[in-house]
Amino acid sequence: MELDIIQYDIDPETKRRLRMVLQNLLNKTSASVIILTDDAGRIIDIKGQKEEDLETEFLATLISGIFGAAVEMGKILRMEDLEVLQYESKSMDVVIKYIRPRFLLGIIVGKGVALGTVRLFLKEAGEELEEVLEKAEMVPSKQIKIDIKELEEKLNRVLGGPYEA
Repeated sequence: MELDIIQYDIDPETKRRLRMVLQNLLNKTSASVIILTDDAGRIIDIKGQKEEDLETEFLATLISGIFGAAVEMGKILRMEDLEVLQYESKSMDVVIKYIRPRFLLGIIVGKGVALGTVRLFLKEAGEELEEVLEKAEMVPSKQIKIDIKELEEKLNRVLGGPYEA
């Protein structure tokens, strides 16, 4: 038996609209970095500091993982739906916002930027992104056919051996 694994991309018009929203947010907040990811930590788009200056893939994965952990903690504590997560440090602040249906918007700002203003513009950008992403068309960009046995062998090599219960 063979599986068809299909990688999707967002249609060009949606990408253009997403970039406009992110650029507008960057201009309004003077952020050093703005990153839009899906809930698995894959980068949709990034604005601000050049990619080569940051470990962007790793940063996106951390944003996803940290937000996921906070959501799970919220479930244990019976908190309402978590929409915004905020970290403050001596040199910079990080705010992560959940974007429906399955995206995260992370913004990194220097200490001189007012967080209330950032959160206000982040809320506006989040609403715009949700509207854009709601109408997005997914375009297949890559298709891989793989045998289940071959997939299992590849996963075992990556994960260090077969799963044993």
